[in-house]
Amino acid sequence: MKNKNYSMKSVYLVTSLIVVIMLFLQLIILGINSSREAKTATAARLRQVEIILEKNDHEETALLSSLKNEYTILAKAVAYYLDHNSSAVNDIEELKKLCSLLSIDEIHIFDETGKIFSSSVEQYIGYTLDSGEQIGYFKPMLEDRTMTMCQDVTPNTAEGKPMVYAMTWNEPQTLMVQVGIEPVRLISELKLKEIEKVIGDISVDKNITITVADASTLEIVGSTEPKFTGNNLKNICNLDSSKITDETTFFKKIKLSDNVLKSFCSAKNSGEYCICVFLDYNYFFNRILESLFLVFIYLLLATFVITFIFKRLLSSRQENIQHMEVFQSMSEIYYSLHLVNLKKNTVIEYSAKNHVKDNYNKDTKVKADVMMKNIMHATMSDAYLQRGLEFSDITTLPERMKDKKVISMELLGKNVGWIRMSFITITATEGIPNKIIVATQIIDEEKKAAELLYAKSHTDELTKCYNRRAYNNDILTFLDAADKKEFIYISLDLNGLKTVNDDLGHEAGDEMIKGAVDCMNKAFSEHGKIYRTGGDEFVALLFTDAETIKHLTKEFDKILENWHGNIVKTVSVSYGYVVSSELKGKSVLEIASLADKRMYEAKEKYYKDRGITRRRT
Repeated sequence: MKNKNYSMKSVYLVTSLIVVIMLFLQLIILGINSSREAKTATAARLRQVEIILEKNDHEETALLSSLKNEYTILAKAVAYYLDHNSSAVNDIEELKKLCSLLSIDEIHIFDETGKIFSSSVEQYIGYTLDSGEQIGYFKPMLEDRTMTMCQDVTPNTAEGKPMVYAMTWNEPQTLMVQVGIEPVRLISELKLKEIEKVIGDISVDKNITITVADASTLEIVGSTEPKFTGNNLKNICNLDSSKITDETTFFKKIKLSDNVLKSFCSAKNSGEYCICVFLDYNYFFNRILESLFLVFIYLLLATFVITFIFKRLLSSRQENIQHMEVFQSMSEIYYSLHLVNLKKNTVIEYSAKNHVKDNYNKDTKVKADVMMKNIMHATMSDAYLQRGLEFSDITTLPERMKDKKVISMELLGKNVGWIRMSFITITATEGIPNKIIVATQIIDEEKKAAELLYAKSHTDELTKCYNRRAYNNDILTFLDAADKKEFIYISLDLNGLKTVNDDLGHEAGDEMIKGAVDCMNKAFSEHGKIYRTGGDEFVALLFTDAETIKHLTKEFDKILENWHGNIVKTVSVSYGYVVSSELKGKSVLEIASLADKRMYEAKEKYYKDRGITRRRT
């Protein structure tokens, strides 16, 4: 006992001396590190602001993209209006009113040759798509009447005025409608306001000030300190932008009104901006005090740890008891928990329930390898028994776990569902484990939740068939199987869905879509999968032969004829299919393209036979 007390006094003396020496050394080191920390802090803030400015530029790009989409929609809206009000096509006053109504600057009507024959701005009449580089941007639309185009901000042909133009064919494809909007001023003003707002909203410590200035004039356009905005960096801190390289740090005196502050500064030219981060000189003293306090706490903790470790070394028996208590507490989490000595091939049970406990008897000298085999036979399902036996093989485990802390495998049990079995290294020699923990945990609910989430993410909510994501994921696997087995690719499209939605409402449209899918499932689901790839677009991937598909499509036609809904009385589907053997050596994209072509041919025949004018339905 006296020796133990003497040892503890020595520990306290040594640790106290270490605390004093470490505090003294820290005082010396902090003087050097403070400046480095200040540089790091300001540089980090500088990079943060640079990222924010880059993000702001990206958002402006996204805004332009959004505006172009809106302009394309406006062009289509004007085309739709002119299709239903043909008298307005050559009525300049009516076109001007339409410009005012839709907040459009210009409307131009082109004939099929690409010549403007009507316009809200009379001086443009007579221009053609060959009249200049800007207007010639839309010449590809003469070759492809399905195209809709929108141009970036570009000086127009007639006046050289920056404009954005969007152009589309009307529904009958007899004329082209172009709208023009001048957006430059709005975007420019928005950008200036965003810089001031975004920088002003950055949360910073009271000792840090961030400024963003125009790189050429050094006028501050945004700052976390509002009173800095509008001032010039030359006036505030006598900053010379020509001396700023990639990233420059220096001490500066900041003068604003009657206040003069000594500050550490990091500055960088980033594109059109000069970014500066100022840190109050008092920051250094505050950091020293804070650091000394933290070091003191750290050393106290270190003293406690050293003392605690020494006590543990003097009390090995107590440590073993506490070690056992830890494993006993872990046993409440796991379905079973065993300590295995790989060298001695022995096992100690900490926790085991039901079927696992039945295969372990504390009163017998059961070997670890025998026990693991017994447990696998008693608990694993037939499908996973062999895999479980190989994973739990104690004889091969040391080599498999070399330089590893944990290995795990998920297995399906007979009575408890999914189990995660883990081997955890406790002690090892040269990377090869000597003692391990064998832990099993019930994860049946976790697996079921994961499977349910997967099913939801790959199922179309309305029709309960597979969705576009499932189609994209399956197609590569499908191709692997398709190399060895004939398959059918069917492209399907509902007829008249838009008319039903417009005339009877979307509830009727949903009934029509679900009815069509029910018919597809009855005809095709036993032979493959059905995917909803768009609003009224579907794909069926079937593993069958050319003779069978003929019978299936006939059956599908009969099912469609006999279908009747509560709101919609009939349903019609145009489809085209391709047997993979028709295009041997071709990619699935080529097969899909041919199936789409045949589907559209069937759709055209459907409308032609019924005397219906073709439109997007």
